[in-house]
Amino acid sequence: MEPPTYWASCATGLQFCLRAELEAIEGTDVISDSLAQGGVLFRTNAEPKELAKLRAADNIYAFLGHHQDVPLEKEAAVEYLTSLSAKIDWKSPLELYRRWKQLDETKNCSASKSSSEDKENMDASSSPLTFRVTSDRICKNMMKQKYTSMDAAAAIGDGVNELLGWKASMRVYDVEVLAWIRDMELLIVVALIYSGNKTIERLFENNVAEEKCTTENLPEAPRLSEAPKDTEVKFQRPSRSEAQLHSRRQYRKALVGTSLKPSTSYALLQLAQIKPGHVVLDPMCGCGTIPLEAVDWLGGQIMSIGADNNPKAVDAAAINVRGGGGRGPCDVLSWDAANLPLRSGTIDRVVCDMPFGNRCGNYKVREWLCPKVVKEVVRILQRGTGIAVLMAQSKTMRQEVEVNQKPFLEMLQHILVEMEGLTVDVYVVRRTIEPPPIHEFRPKKANHKRQRVVVKR
Repeated sequence: MEPPTYWASCATGLQFCLRAELEAIEGTDVISDSLAQGGVLFRTNAEPKELAKLRAADNIYAFLGHHQDVPLEKEAAVEYLTSLSAKIDWKSPLELYRRWKQLDETKNCSASKSSSEDKENMDASSSPLTFRVTSDRICKNMMKQKYTSMDAAAAIGDGVNELLGWKASMRVYDVEVLAWIRDMELLIVVALIYSGNKTIERLFENNVAEEKCTTENLPEAPRLSEAPKDTEVKFQRPSRSEAQLHSRRQYRKALVGTSLKPSTSYALLQLAQIKPGHVVLDPMCGCGTIPLEAVDWLGGQIMSIGADNNPKAVDAAAINVRGGGGRGPCDVLSWDAANLPLRSGTIDRVVCDMPFGNRCGNYKVREWLCPKVVKEVVRILQRGTGIAVLMAQSKTMRQEVEVNQKPFLEMLQHILVEMEGLTVDVYVVRRTIEPPPIHEFRPKKANHKRQRVVVKR
């Protein structure tokens, strides 16, 4: 019997790390890592609990199909997408869904049904499930499609409903089908990890009444336009952030606005070639994902340090350190990354996700700050052996790394990575044996304000 087919997602450009991790699992056959969406397609008979330990994967899905001939015109595309469900073999993906559902129920210590009842519930003909289709459509290299993501999701949903008889539910659902469309290429999968609590709460301000409904006894969701003026209707939807493979990290307790995914942090740490006994530093750590991922992966074999100058980020990192289970030594500090309080040549590895994007402060401040941080990294790295992995999106950073610091930093790799729709540079550099430049201390000039003298006549 052929092993089931999975799709594991990751940041586009970092598939090599996920591929290497999958190839280390016995009986795993990697099919492709070059599809339009970032990730790896593979077959394996490994148990779900073993695949759930993958560090380089954002999430894992049951593979339904990959197609490269999706029409651009709306009518032709809708007809094509509606007919896809009949071409899919649903038996193996639904069996994977059942196995992963049992794993989650066992892990959450919830009351689960017997395996025979579960299998009967997975039979579409005996007990229809609720489902939703989520579509993401992007045009990269061709003319824009004439249909929207909602059109694509509705067309696929119609096909699933007609073939399997499942009921569509956008807010609370048993199965989620995801479709990623890039130009004319389509990847369609079934989610295997879901957030746990599926309840609806209706809060009424007048009589302060509260009603909770489980998915087994779920009424039709009211429309906001039909609700009384004094009524606030709130739906607790399944959390997208909790329905990820990396959300199971024990240290992931507190987040900041632009927290890095642990799977991406793991890939950056792999690029750093960390060895036992190394001191690993992230001078702009945010909530501490990179240093905490390092100790969660390698335990007490290394020393990890994270720091930031934002008080909220430092507080979040401290909470994560306390909740990380104490797998290894990790310190969280508050400092100015442009003036590190460390001796020269004392750090083995620097792994840093520098701020970029609209949600990470002022652009002009970042353009001024990041090159100064690079100069400090040059100073603190061990000469000849120190390695730094720097993720940034800036022309100034590229100039600083590739030109200004060329005598002190040897470029090992330059990788382009897609992060939330942005193309980001990842620089892997080794410290040369050249002594660091001497930074002269220049005191600030006294600011003499010119006083205006008024002469009375």
